Amino acid sequence: MVRGGLVSYASEVKFDLLGVTPGPVVSASAAEEMARGARELLKCDVAMAVTGVAGPDEQDGLGAGTVFVGLAIGDQVSHVQLRVPGDRTRVRSYSAIGALDALRRGLDRLD
Repeated sequence: MVRGGLVSYASEVKFDLLGVTPGPVVSASAAEEMARGARELLKCDVAMAVTGVAGPDEQDGLGAGTVFVGLAIGDQVSHVQLRVPGDRTRVRSYSAIGALDALRRGLDRLD
């Protein structure tokens, strides 16, 4: 069952709502903090977060196609880094596919 979802496009939302430490938001630690914050805020067992650079410009010194997926499954928090090709639209699409695959793999490890 899906309990809810959040869109935290603005850095301030990541900081204020999800408890991300102020600083670069395109990072492994930010993705993990986002997932942890979402799990706590939504009071759920599993949460996933995605942060990255869709392009065309760099962000936080990272190029377009750099994506971090945070997973909070129970008390375990982890991340996966993706490097996806393409323009802004493709980066977003491939990131969604990669994030769902990371979640699937994370849940498979529970079995």
